[in-house]
Order: sequence, then C-alpha cells, then structure tokens
Amino acid sequence: MIRHFDAPDLPLSMQEVRRYAQLKDDASQARLNDLLPEALAQVQGRVCYDLFPVQMLGGGRINLGFSVVSSHSLCHLFRHASQCVVFAATIGLAYDRHMARISKCSAADGWLLHALGTERVESLCDAFEQHLKAEGFFLTQRFSPGYGDVPLTLQRDLFCALDCPRQIGLTLNDSLLMSPSKSVTAIIGLTEAAEPATDCCASCTQPSCAFRS
Repeated sequence: MIRHFDAPDLPLSMQEVRRYAQLKDDASQARLNDLLPEALAQVQGRVCYDLFPVQMLGGGRINLGFSVVSSHSLCHLFRHASQCVVFAATIGLAYDRHMARISKCSAADGWLLHALGTERVESLCDAFEQHLKAEGFFLTQRFSPGYGDVPLTLQRDLFCALDCPRQIGLTLNDSLLMSPSKSVTAIIGLTEAAEPATDCCASCTQPSCAFRS
C-alpha cells in the first residue's frame, strides 16, 4: 500500500546551502538571504513510499520485492535487512518554475537557488527518515538508482511501484531524468537492530566530488 509523508516545516541548514553553492564571500551570502523568503514559499515537500520484502538471490543479485537487481553494493548494505522502504521525494514543480524564472535574469541567483533546492530536498529526505525511525524502524543508509553499481534503469521499476506521477506529481522522461528536478528516489533497508554509522562520502565512487565532506 502506497503511503504518504508531507513535511511543511523543514529545518533549514544554511551551512549545507553554502556548501552546495560553494559560497566563499559575504556578498553572495547577503544575496542568498534576499532570495530566501520568496524561494522558500515555493517549496512543497511531498513523499510517497511503500515497503517491500528483501531476498538475497546469490551472485550479487537481490530481490527488492518490486524488482530484481544485480548490485554487490545493495547486497552488502541490505545483508541484515528483511524489508526495504522504497520512496520518492520532491519539493514540487513550483520551485522548479521559480528557479527557472530567476535563472533567466541572473545565472548567479539561479545557482544559489539550485543549491537551496538541493538542501531542501535533502532535508525532506532526512525528515522522512526521522519519521520512519519514530515508527520504530532501524534503517540502513539510503541508496539511489544510479549510485555505485545500482543501475539507473531501476528508476523505471521504482516509478511503476510507487505510481509517482499520480501520487506526488513526479515524472520520469525517456532519458531517466526526473521532473521536478529537485527530487530524490531511494531505497532504505529495514533491519532488526541499528546498523553502524557509515560515512557516505567514504563509500562514494566519486572521490573527486566537490561536495565531498
């Protein structure tokens, strides 16, 4: 059964916005402060999700309940999981339109809104994880299609399983790009005990990433 989570009041981390925007000067920070009120008013955080059983098939293959995937990364991450949560999150089309409108006038302002939008959708995902924990679940790190050795084509099965267009207005084009752009899809393993904390950057396959912590 597809479920929903809405988070209208997401905590804002200006430190994360600055990190995504790679801000170095106070003038850019001042401009970001000017853009914040109108931009934040466009955010409508919505999540749809469902639970599926997890079964290891051997040979680096895993049955996620809605799709069978060849991924050594997922097999390792979900080695203690009996279920997984599959979710899609978006901050809405209004933010995309606002960002596009501002970008036409100022590429610099558009870049700041791009960073803010990334922080907003990540904050939404974090709030959703806290919601799951409050329900009594123990969670693994979240893993998205296209990350590590998980094929990006898994998006198609995920969108079908969650009926994303009807549930939260999230669509997928033939190139596997999502609209609205500030959206995230991911899978989280559910375990019977808390998993050791992991360093997402340490396990990333792109060590040269500018956002590496």
